[in-house]
Amino acid sequence: MKKNIVFIATVSFAVMALASSCNKPLGKCDEFFEKDCNVTSDYAPVCGCNDKTYANRSYAECAGVEYVNGSCD
Repeated sequence: MKKNIVFIATVSFAVMALASSCNKPLGKCDEFFEKDCNVTSDYAPVCGCNDKTYANRSYAECAGVEYVNGSCD
């Protein structure tokens, strides 16, 4: 039982540290492009929670990932 509590605490701490260190949203990070999804051609980079820079929010939304404004560094 003690090992399970330590494991859960360790995993929780790691997730929180990752989330706070990179300022990226936790959530849907696996790409899955929607068929026939429309994208715009403007360049306003956003950073997906998968650490991939998308040309703009429409690309990230079509990829089905959460994102924040600005490119990934």
